[in-house]
Amino acid sequence: MARLAKDVRTVSNCDGTIVLHLRRGTMLRVNSMGSKILDLLNEGISPGEMAAQLSETFGVAREIVEADIAEFLERLRFHGVLDTPKSS
Repeated sequence: MARLAKDVRTVSNCDGTIVLHLRRGTMLRVNSMGSKILDLLNEGISPGEMAAQLSETFGVAREIVEADIAEFLERLRFHGVLDTPKSS
């Protein structure tokens, strides 16, 4: 399961979240939906469970939400924000 990297800090408000990678010295801004996904990641919710929750909450087809979550998580990985466990 993906988690935020240990060198990452976040600050949220009603407009979204600022993600600061301390080691890299980089900063990202995510919108309110991205902020919600980050919150769910911190709670240990799987992408599948996230998709179900967000699909129901926002009335969007689950397939669309799943694709959006996968793309968002891939961008977070690209920017070093996620600490994804290595496969055995």
